[in-house]
Amino acid sequence: MISLTGKKLDCDFWMCAIRSQMSFSLNYSKCEIIVGLFLLNLFGYVFSQCSGSAQTLTAGQSIQYFTSPDYNNGAGTYSSNLDCQWIIDSNDASYKVILYLKNYNVACSGDNINIFDGNTVSGTALKSNICGSGASDKIVTSTGQYMTLRFTSDAVNQSVGFEAAYFSATDLSGTGCTSEQTMTPTTSPQYVTSPSFPSLYDVSSNCRWVLTVPAGRVQVEIIYSDIETSANCAFDSLEIYDGDYVCENTKIAAVCSRYPSGITGTYLSNGTSFLLKFKSDGSVSFTGYLIKFIQVEEAVSSNPLTSSDDQLMLGIGIGCACGATATLILVFIVSFFKSKCRSPKIASPRVKTVEPMNGGPHMRTPSVNGSVDSSDSISHSRNGFIRRPLTTSRRSSMIDGKSHGFLP
Repeated sequence: MISLTGKKLDCDFWMCAIRSQMSFSLNYSKCEIIVGLFLLNLFGYVFSQCSGSAQTLTAGQSIQYFTSPDYNNGAGTYSSNLDCQWIIDSNDASYKVILYLKNYNVACSGDNINIFDGNTVSGTALKSNICGSGASDKIVTSTGQYMTLRFTSDAVNQSVGFEAAYFSATDLSGTGCTSEQTMTPTTSPQYVTSPSFPSLYDVSSNCRWVLTVPAGRVQVEIIYSDIETSANCAFDSLEIYDGDYVCENTKIAAVCSRYPSGITGTYLSNGTSFLLKFKSDGSVSFTGYLIKFIQVEEAVSSNPLTSSDDQLMLGIGIGCACGATATLILVFIVSFFKSKCRSPKIASPRVKTVEPMNGGPHMRTPSVNGSVDSSDSISHSRNGFIRRPLTTSRRSSMIDGKSHGFLP
């Protein structure tokens, strides 16, 4: 008998739940069926991999997580006498599985975590009898498509449990470590990795990849990074440059730290290219990195004045209009004062009126048709000084307003 809110149920509780899943025509009350379904759904996650049968997880190139039963973000406690198994499948024979125990707190009196290569607990042990607490140096890589994790607990001293991260991995470094490799991002995700990923990257590496698109921009996401830590990334480093060449002024990221403290994040190019550079020294190496990259189309703004190109064209238009207006005003002012300067000076304080001498020099002024006006005149130059007239004995021959030498 099981008591629930003061009422007794005349059935075996778990058989009630199982039979209610199979058929609703069985001879159980509606109350029994509802309670059975509720408890089966509540504990079904635990029983699916903690009752002698394993749960299969499919890994992808994004990091996923799973936990021990009742982990509750590190605030729970697992049950006693558990035997839980998870099989992680990379879903591709050419891909391996990377697993990382992000956090764990397991009682060492009789509880432990074991990780095996392959899809059974009879495979080669990759990590054995993990207990206590921590996370450091618990990155595990399979040799093939599968990995199996087994968690067991005894009847006493239960603790918090564990949280594990996993993803699939293969070497996608291409030819970037033999010569600079140019890759063209598209709107579908593509990936690039450190050499030999997910195994330890090669020492003395010098790799470059240029990610460039004909139009739009490039988005790069560091999914995973596990690189030797050093001051100013002096030993090993992954660097990202905004553009297609190496320049300190365009470096936007330098990565050199261990997972899970390694830098992750998303970067968007200002132009059409990113350059990725990876270097390692001749000694220590780690698992490296996984980077996703895609092409990002330029957003089309509904406001024609909000995009940078439109703002630039608007600025150029305003500048040209203002420049043309200013030029016209300047020409008008210069023309006005020029005409004023050309008018005869009257009673200039710097020049006295000079009468022509009798029989003296006369000024010859060409007429419109090129003939010479014989009227005598004395004029002043623009700077206020007296202009000396030509003598009558040495007249200049003017044709169409041009001088062609002197006539006798």
